Amino acid sequence: MYVIVAGCGRVGSQLAQALSYEAHDVVVIDRNPTSFRRLGGTFNGITLEGVAFDEELLLEAGIEQADAFAAVTNHDNTNLMAAEVAMRVFEVPRVISRVYYPEKELTFFKMGIDYVCSTTLLAERARDKLYQGSDVKIQQDRLDLGIQVVDLEVPGGVEGATAGSLNYGVSSRLVTLLRGNREIYWNSATPLKPGDGLVVSLRREGWAVLARVMGSDPASHIGPVFSVPAPRTTEQMTPGRVVIGGCSAVGAQLAVLLSMDGHRVAIIDTDTSKFARLPSTFEGDFIEGTIFNEDALTAAGIESADYFLSMTKKDNANLMAAEVARHVFGVPRVVARLFNTDKERTYQALGMDYVCGTRLLSQVLQERILLPLVRSRGAVLNNRLDLVEFECPRRWEGMTVREAWEGSGVALAYITRRTSGYLPEDNFVLHQGDTITAAATGQNVRKLEKHLHRG
Repeated sequence: MYVIVAGCGRVGSQLAQALSYEAHDVVVIDRNPTSFRRLGGTFNGITLEGVAFDEELLLEAGIEQADAFAAVTNHDNTNLMAAEVAMRVFEVPRVISRVYYPEKELTFFKMGIDYVCSTTLLAERARDKLYQGSDVKIQQDRLDLGIQVVDLEVPGGVEGATAGSLNYGVSSRLVTLLRGNREIYWNSATPLKPGDGLVVSLRREGWAVLARVMGSDPASHIGPVFSVPAPRTTEQMTPGRVVIGGCSAVGAQLAVLLSMDGHRVAIIDTDTSKFARLPSTFEGDFIEGTIFNEDALTAAGIESADYFLSMTKKDNANLMAAEVARHVFGVPRVVARLFNTDKERTYQALGMDYVCGTRLLSQVLQERILLPLVRSRGAVLNNRLDLVEFECPRRWEGMTVREAWEGSGVALAYITRRTSGYLPEDNFVLHQGDTITAAATGQNVRKLEKHLHRG
């Protein structure tokens, strides 16, 4: 595809890099030439300095031949104008825009511009992350299959357990095993070690299997739960005390969402003018101060808090505040925001639950532009693996699950065949028409996409 990306901020640069890596022809436009440094030395596309909606510049960028146009600057008005010019003047087949402020969504909608609101997307993902880790429940997928995918870490004290001990009939199935942050090929005799990361598919009865293998209530070890997003009700989570660090656009959106869910919310920021982002109906508390300052946190009620989210635009501040909330005040559930994808390993090494807005938005934009055969469904093991869905390719017809895994590096979580769901054993035979939900590294997901395009 020939793709023009308007805006070379964190999101635009990551989007352009990803598209270039996939061998698409990419042109990046930004009014600030220094922003092109974010593309790194491996980017092999074209960069042009200028305004994203300048028609002469767009012609120079080759917009008349473009298959897709992405307006992803940090300014909603610029994105709106650029997307409209690409769509109405040059009739680019696929146009997508980023929206920063949720209140602008209606304008984009009325003008018929396809968009992704980064603030809403990140706030909802952070909310889901908070909920999923705090109260594990059986969540049905969209076909009501009764299958759930969970991740957990093997606790200390587990002795004699093997990978095969998690496989029990139609109730539970080990999907993948990470050891030292590396995915390993396992068989039924592979011993489980403390600290191993596991992804397990299960039905309701599978919880008993987890309890038996782990030697305790598995819910105490469970991380984020994967399920198809569904409308939530306040009954699904007991209202509690929430402290939010940072009244950024995302922080403000989260404060409103969680307040509407019945939680008592306090929000901290050094700039009190940002509290104006919250509606007059917001009944939470406002605290002036630094989000990692113990006095400010205490004033916000951190000592009795059930949940803490650090949502500023500064990674170091978010990490420091989250660490203080976890280790000084012992807050049960903590989620941090991450901008710079280069710091993901640090967050993961510290065992910090986080949402990376740059990664998340770039991934959603890629899917809207490319319409890939491999569709993202979420992430497991604190974003170390992606959870994806795809249709069984023709070349996998008659292949066993084990053969598909060994050939692709993609671990199959469950199979949907017509209206039934299966937790597949190694010798389960695949057929065209099956819908496969799987866990894989980002690199293997990209390889799978190319594999599927070959038929």
